[in-house]
Amino acid sequence: MPAGYEFAKCFDPYLRYAISTEFGPFEPLDGKARLFFLGELKKLATKSVKQEFVDDMRETANVDDIEFGPPDEKIHYVTLRTKKNAVLTPKVYTVWDKHFSRVALSIPLSSRAKVGSLSDRWARSTQSPGPLLIGVIDDGCPFAAAQFRNGPTNTRVLAIWDQDQGRKQIHFPGINNQPGVFGEELPDFKYGLEYLRDSETPAAALLHKKKRRIGLNEWIGLHLTPNNTVDEDGCYRDTDFKNLAARRSHGAHVMDVFSGKLPTSSRIGPLKAGQDRRDPPSWQTATDLAASSDIVFVQFPENCIKDATGVWLKAYVMDAIGYILSFADPNKTDTVVVNLSYGPTTGPHDGTHELEQAMIALVNEYDGYNKKPKLEIVLAAGNTYLSEGHVEFTGVNPQPSTVEWTWRVAADNSVLNFAEIWMEGTQVANVRVKLRSPSGVAYGLPTSTSVASVGAPIPWGTSKMWRLEVGPTIIRQKGAPSTVNPNYVAEHGDWKITVTGIRKGATMHAYVARTDPNLGARTGARRSYFADPKWERRHGAFAACMRVDGETDKSGSLINPLGTLNGIATTVNSSVLVAGGFIVSNGRKSSYASAGPARSGPLPQRTGPDYALPCDETSALQGIRAGGTRSGGTFRLTGTSTAAPQLARHATRLAGGKQLPTPSRIPSTNLERQKRGRGNLEPP
Repeated sequence: MPAGYEFAKCFDPYLRYAISTEFGPFEPLDGKARLFFLGELKKLATKSVKQEFVDDMRETANVDDIEFGPPDEKIHYVTLRTKKNAVLTPKVYTVWDKHFSRVALSIPLSSRAKVGSLSDRWARSTQSPGPLLIGVIDDGCPFAAAQFRNGPTNTRVLAIWDQDQGRKQIHFPGINNQPGVFGEELPDFKYGLEYLRDSETPAAALLHKKKRRIGLNEWIGLHLTPNNTVDEDGCYRDTDFKNLAARRSHGAHVMDVFSGKLPTSSRIGPLKAGQDRRDPPSWQTATDLAASSDIVFVQFPENCIKDATGVWLKAYVMDAIGYILSFADPNKTDTVVVNLSYGPTTGPHDGTHELEQAMIALVNEYDGYNKKPKLEIVLAAGNTYLSEGHVEFTGVNPQPSTVEWTWRVAADNSVLNFAEIWMEGTQVANVRVKLRSPSGVAYGLPTSTSVASVGAPIPWGTSKMWRLEVGPTIIRQKGAPSTVNPNYVAEHGDWKITVTGIRKGATMHAYVARTDPNLGARTGARRSYFADPKWERRHGAFAACMRVDGETDKSGSLINPLGTLNGIATTVNSSVLVAGGFIVSNGRKSSYASAGPARSGPLPQRTGPDYALPCDETSALQGIRAGGTRSGGTFRLTGTSTAAPQLARHATRLAGGKQLPTPSRIPSTNLERQKRGRGNLEPP
């Protein structure tokens, strides 16, 4: 990219990086591909405001291939799709800045179809949802498993939206061998396929001159054995749901904890005062509203699941929540509770992340008044407390300070490694960031042939951010996430990050983007992390021998396990809940569970998670047991991903007029509040 190249001020750091590298990190953008954004408009997202932007782009640079997603018109946040010429032409940058405060890039999607108006799906169902609607945004929905069925062939899964653009419709003979199709294009979002519970009538199919839609219930009925049991293997195999081929999936576990017939409290020993937790579980089936309510499941695309950084989340999550809300009957549905057990480790961590703000805008809009359901969103705190992915440094000397640490990049890593450095904008006047390879090569601004780079400081809210990137250390294998030109491979080993010019009282935070694979994904990725060699030489051996409550004392190290909360879970909102984790046997925080506080910024700072929920039974017996992808199968999932659906299930009880249980081990110090919030909650 030429020196002095300017971007639109509203473009996020990863969009700038993509432009600088000529979209090298992405798969080839063919005729179907569109860039996919989450944008914050300066005005409410009305039709006239969006049309004005489209008109301005056409008049300024003859760019007319722009489409907005079907959002709510009473908020500022929208999803939109463009061809890449809409961001590669500098003369249109003034148009972007005129209309948008922020534009954040997600993984591109493939869709030629024109976006439609948001469908009222609640009106298309034979039986619309009751007072509670459950939403799960995850990976792997076992809709035919017994814990989600009422009777042999009646699933509680009202709909599945598989956002993967590679999904193919299944042509299959339905009841009475009538030609049918399983999975249909969405009339509004226009990417992926949706699978509704109800089948289409032959008369309706004839009216629309198409094959009849086969619903989930009918599909299950077509896969019964001679003994009238469900052939779940065949049911999933015939759909080509690859993520259900294995006996476990992240989404299956989360959905069972959230709304299964056997809640977590029935699977572990009693926790109430006067009871011995070593007593056997009760195995009592649930009687709460969550165990009988309808479920809408949104399946993330395969290429997004393979990219563990979470940078891709933004537009896909925004569309997913809009899809779930389209099933809420304004006359019946009082509450919608959505669980999202994913999130980035990067971001400003001060509540200003664009997806975090978009979710807050949605819960503020859907507040339970004017025939709108009350929307509750529950997030996992994260699992990066011990991952050495957060550096914090505050200048203490009268003269500007210099700080240096190591970014350890693994060999044979097939994906990009990102890190971010954040400081308050008023404190960065003379701050400089340098990146050197293990062999001593210094890297600067990104280009299309860069194996590593340091982006220019970008104003983002009240902060400034530097984006650092190190490319793969091995040529990308087939099927792994996209990366830069395979002819350029980065060095592995200890990269040096140096930050100079930090004034007294100025604080710098650095975060590593997670790259280790999500459950079920095989990418060839390896985790990168920070290290503080000086502290390790002087104090590491001694600190390793001194553990308090199971934690190593990191005092004096640049590596700070505090402040590692999920990057979209850092500001305070009563309808966006964040779940941390604790160990049942001793009540302590689970060792890996991320903690606060958030960075100080313009919004209320989150001290820590709202509550801690059981994540491990003992220090040795980690994880919580719940259902897999087949009836009767269970497995243990370790992480706050299993705490979030427990808190979400508690939130559904609020819809039934009940209150959250009284927390135990209420923290008495600020440090404990950063780790466990308002205390430990017993499982639902």
